Amino acid sequence: MLNRLLLFCFLALLQIHGFTQSEFNFRQSAVNMLRKGNYIEALKYLNLVIQKEPSSPELYFLRGYAKYGLDDFMGAEQDYSVSIELSPYLADVFTNRAIVRSQLQNFKGAMEDFEKAMEMDGNNGEIWAHRARTNLYLKKHYSCIVDCNKAILLKCQGENVYILKASAEQEIKRYTEAIEDLDMARKINPENGYIFSQRGLVWIELNQVDSAIIDFSRAIAMDSANTFALFNRALARLKSSDRVAALKDLNRVITLSPYNSYAYYNRAIVLIGLNEKRGAIHDFNIVSKLDPKNIISYYYRSKLKSDLKDYQGALEDLNKTIELLPDYTDAWYDRYEVKLKLKDQKGAMADYKRAMELADKNHYNPDSLKAERKDYLKSLVKLSGDFEEMNTLNSKLQNQTVDIQLKPPYNILLWKTDFEKVRLYDVYKKDHYFTNILTFTNQPGLIGDSLLRAAAVQQTRLIDSLGPNPDSYFKRAISFALLRNYTPALEDFTETLASDSCYAAAWFSRANARYELIQLINMQDDYQHEITIGRLGQKPQAQPLSASLEHTYEAVIRDYDSALKLDPGFWLAWYNRGFVNSRMGNYRESVDDFSKAISLQNDFAEAYYNRGLISILLNDNHNGCKDLSRAGELGIPDAYKVMKRYCYK
Repeated sequence: MLNRLLLFCFLALLQIHGFTQSEFNFRQSAVNMLRKGNYIEALKYLNLVIQKEPSSPELYFLRGYAKYGLDDFMGAEQDYSVSIELSPYLADVFTNRAIVRSQLQNFKGAMEDFEKAMEMDGNNGEIWAHRARTNLYLKKHYSCIVDCNKAILLKCQGENVYILKASAEQEIKRYTEAIEDLDMARKINPENGYIFSQRGLVWIELNQVDSAIIDFSRAIAMDSANTFALFNRALARLKSSDRVAALKDLNRVITLSPYNSYAYYNRAIVLIGLNEKRGAIHDFNIVSKLDPKNIISYYYRSKLKSDLKDYQGALEDLNKTIELLPDYTDAWYDRYEVKLKLKDQKGAMADYKRAMELADKNHYNPDSLKAERKDYLKSLVKLSGDFEEMNTLNSKLQNQTVDIQLKPPYNILLWKTDFEKVRLYDVYKKDHYFTNILTFTNQPGLIGDSLLRAAAVQQTRLIDSLGPNPDSYFKRAISFALLRNYTPALEDFTETLASDSCYAAAWFSRANARYELIQLINMQDDYQHEITIGRLGQKPQAQPLSASLEHTYEAVIRDYDSALKLDPGFWLAWYNRGFVNSRMGNYRESVDDFSKAISLQNDFAEAYYNRGLISILLNDNHNGCKDLSRAGELGIPDAYKVMKRYCYK
């Protein structure tokens, strides 16, 4: 695919006429970055050229490819769609959109795109191979095999086509044919470790566990960080009752892949077998955080807690199990037993009655929800067809770990610094501002303390010699705030507002200083109030324990309100207020504030990122992921790491 992409790029470059030398350089730089797999840098160049040339279908194709390389399937589909709208004549674009639509589980749209691509270029074996993969997703195994054979006939004969065909053969239990396909793949490329991993899965199906372990070990010898092979070797070793070796493999998977819920789940099962109940509980804790709807992790954890006489903890887990699966008979019966231990006789009998009702229902109806769900629960220990390594040692940016937290508020900066680290706000002809352009940053430490102290001294001299004036108080307050001398800073901001109550920048900056003072006072409590996706935090106390009533979150919001009343277009104030509202637990208000900031400044990357995180926190994953895609496009690499965890399961 990449070679075809580069050919397309060069053709696109040759076909474009009338672009400037700088535009050509940006295009060429973008292509070079795509060649190297540096998709973040490619996006930067492509964004610059698209601003100059928004009607070029080739540019959207290239940007879609860059986003696809970052696993931003939603953003890639959007760019491919724009490319098709501008020029619906290229099979490659339809093929690539079909691929990302398959990742988004829009299989109907994917198949329509494949059909369109085949109409344009039916002798292109790659299109048939990609459609074969989508048919495998859909469990249309015979269709997958037909497409693979067509791809091979059309000279698309790389090892991946044979691996794909082998997967379909395995699913319909044609194991001999699967082994033959994998042998053919190995002849084409004996260095592809995935061939051995796939063959290991076939050996497991044939109950030839020793052969499976040998093949998984071969794959690991080729790549010691191959979590796919390590995970499957662990399962194979479990089948041969070698728990210690299986545990060693799972430990390695978790080291490489810290977000892999399958690995934690299976390690917990191994630890149960080794009678390490507390260790198993620890792993189930992680599974429930990574996958809050994983029923079996709560259920098994309840049993372990009950064994350790933590009946209250067991009750909480059973409550969650029943909340997720109300017809789970075993959970009702276990909760009956736990409630007896807790001396809740009435509650226990109610649960016992419900368990018996469900048992009768399921006894007479073998196709009941319970039977279906038991199969689902069992399937959790198996490897999914789309097992993601999430390898922190992998070169892919989106697979690396990320500390998920909101991007911080902005402060006014009065000194020159690196242009890329600031945002500018045009206040020309707006009343009560001391300049025509305000400079803002949310990066700390750009100005040295010695310069800040000198600036504060200078403003003090002006006040002493010329008398009080709002601008001098304001500028001195900014210096004090950046020095973290919040008491004199707040006093100076208040003096500014006493002289000029319409000084919007002072209301804004006093809000910032108040917020930072609250954080300093409440530093010991900050950990509790961090935004964590999947868990709504409790609202912090409005008044810090050691602060005066003057400095509360509500006072911060009031100051932002005053700034926005004077200047409703102050998009950085909307952004900061959204941040503080999120810290207060006012998540809906926070989303509204970030939305207002975006409506006023459409390229506000941090606002998209923060709104995306809050939306996912509120279980609005679709809109949250759209925002994260936009934030990544605008230059926040962490967005792709978050999307990898929460947008494409």
